[in-house]
Amino acid sequence: MTAMKKPRAIHYLTVLGFLAFLLLFPIFFVQETSEATQTLEGKTVSESGNPEVDHVEDNISIPEATTLGSETPLSKALNYLRSIQGSDGKISDFATSCWAVMAIAAAGEDPHNWKKPSGKSIVEYLIENRGQVDLDVPTDVARFVLAMTAAGEDPRSINGTNYVEILNGFFNKSQIGSPSQLNDDFWVVMALVSAGENANSTIIRSSVNFIKAHQNADGGWSWAVGVASDVDDTAAAIMALISAGEDNSTGTITRALQYLKSQQQPGGGFSSWGTVNSASDSWAIGAICSVGQNPADWKKDGASVIDHLLSLQNADGSFNWTKTAPSNKALMTSYAIVALCMRQYPTNGLPIYTRIEGKQTTIWRRRVFVAASMVVDDSGQSHYLPKPTVLGALDKAAEIGGFTYKVRQTGFGLYVYSIAGEEAAGLYGWMYRVDYYMPYVGMADFEWDITSPPTPPHRELLIYYGTWTDLPLKIWVNKTEVHVGENITVLVKYYDDASGIWNPLEGATVHFLGRRYTTNATGYVIITVRYDPPVWAEKTGYIRSDVIEVKILTNPTSGSISSNTTSERQSTEDEANTLLFSRPWRRFPLEPELYEIIR
Repeated sequence: MTAMKKPRAIHYLTVLGFLAFLLLFPIFFVQETSEATQTLEGKTVSESGNPEVDHVEDNISIPEATTLGSETPLSKALNYLRSIQGSDGKISDFATSCWAVMAIAAAGEDPHNWKKPSGKSIVEYLIENRGQVDLDVPTDVARFVLAMTAAGEDPRSINGTNYVEILNGFFNKSQIGSPSQLNDDFWVVMALVSAGENANSTIIRSSVNFIKAHQNADGGWSWAVGVASDVDDTAAAIMALISAGEDNSTGTITRALQYLKSQQQPGGGFSSWGTVNSASDSWAIGAICSVGQNPADWKKDGASVIDHLLSLQNADGSFNWTKTAPSNKALMTSYAIVALCMRQYPTNGLPIYTRIEGKQTTIWRRRVFVAASMVVDDSGQSHYLPKPTVLGALDKAAEIGGFTYKVRQTGFGLYVYSIAGEEAAGLYGWMYRVDYYMPYVGMADFEWDITSPPTPPHRELLIYYGTWTDLPLKIWVNKTEVHVGENITVLVKYYDDASGIWNPLEGATVHFLGRRYTTNATGYVIITVRYDPPVWAEKTGYIRSDVIEVKILTNPTSGSISSNTTSERQSTEDEANTLLFSRPWRRFPLEPELYEIIR
C-alpha cells in the first residue's frame, strides 16, 4: 500500500494545527525558485545556495562528459540494449534480461516502458517466464528479486508467488544456502535489502556475520569459503555489506578496499582470474561508489577504472568482456550501464547521508543505504514503499541505530509523529529537508533522485524536531588539523528559504570542548584549541548544525604555545578570513567527516 500525497506540513502539525496554520500563514506555501546562480565572496553558489564543492555524488556525470560521436557512452549503451530487444520483451536471454532491468532502472528509466511497438515489455517477459527461475538455487532467485525490485514490483506477490519468502527459506542456521559458498550470501542479502527486509533481521545479520567471518587474510573474498580472493566477489561482498548497514569506515571494508586497490592493473582496469575485463571493472566501480568514493580517482599509471571500462565499448554502444573476447555483450553492457550511472547493486537503492536532530541532541548521523521499505504504522498496518524514500531512510536508520519511530496513516498520508521517543506537540513536530531544501511532499512521497525540487541528484537528508519557520545552520572552519594552542576560525551561516542563500548568523552558540562561544555580527568566532572534540553550532529558532571533527596534531612545530595577544588574534583572524574565501570549497564524502571545509 503506497502512501497518499500530502503537503509537507503534515510532518509536524496535528490536523487542527495544520488547518490553523493554513489560515494564518498561507504565504509559506509559495516559494519561488531562480535559475540564476549567485556568488559568495567570489565562490560560485548553486541555485540551492550551496557553495559548489567537490563531492563523489556530484560526479555521476563523469562518463557523460566523454562523448562518442553525438552520443554519450551511457546513451549509446542503452540504445544498444534497445536495438537487440525482441518483440517478446527479452534481451538476449532470461538471466541477461534480469540484469538489463537492473541497468535500465539504474539509468533512471522505467523498464515497464521498454518494449517494441505492439510488443511486450521486458518486465512482462520476466514475469511471464518466471518459470525459468530455479527455485532451488539462491542466486537464481536473488537475481530475479533484484530485477523485480528494480522495476518497482513487490517480489512478495508476483502472480501469487512470494519470492522473498523463498529467499528466507534458504537460511540455514547461520548463513544462506550452501555453507561452503559465499556468493549466495552476497546476493541474497542484497536481494532481501532491495525488498525492504529489516536490516536487523536474524537472516540478514547472521549472513552478514558469516560473510565477515570468511574474509580472506588479504582483505578479499571468493565465491566459496577458503578459495583465493577475486575482484568480482570482493566487490559483491562490499556491496552486500554496505547495503545491509555496514559502516564504510570499519576494518572489514577498509581491508576489502585495500584488496581491490591492489588488484587494479596498468591501464586502470581490474582483473579477475588473470584477465582484465569489463565485468570486473563494472562491479568494482559499484563497490567503490557504495562506500562514497569516486571511481575516477582510482587510477593506475594515470588511467582510471572508468577509462579502462570505456576502452571496451564498441561503436554500436555495446561492451566487450575484453578487447579480444566479446563474450555476452548484452550482459557486459548491462553491467557497464550500472557502473556508468555510478550506482551499486541493488540498483533500486542508493546511499544517503542521513542526520536526525532531536530536541536537545543529535539522534543519528551516518550514511544509510535506502532501497524499498516495509513501513508499519501505529495500527500494525504494513505499507510497502517500492522506491527509496525519505521515510525509507528514516526506517533504515532506525533499524541500524536501534531507535524507534512512530507513523500514523492520515487523510494526508503517512505522518511521522515520534522519533526516539520525542513526539509532536502543537506546532512542533518532525520535519525534513533534502540538501537543506524543504520539499512540498511527505516523507513517504519524496523519492530519492526523482522528486524535485531540489534538483537531483540528492545527497543529504536532515530530519529535525522543530517548527515550520526553523532554518538550518551550517559551519565552516579554516582548518581541521591543528596543534595545541592554535586558533581556528569558525563561520556559522543559516540557509534562507526565501532567497536560497547561506547568510552569516550573529549570536549563534558554537560548542567546543564543553565550552560555548558566540559568533560576531559577521558570523565568525575564533577558538583556541586544547583538545580535539567536534565543533557544532546552534541557536534558538534554527536547526542544529552538523559537526566538524578537529584533530590535534602530536608533532608541534614550535615548543611554545601561542600567547594569543590582540595583534596575534587579529593576524589569525585575517589569515583565517583569507583562507575561507580564497581556497576551493571541498566536501569530505565519508562519515563521520561529511562536512564542508576549506583546505
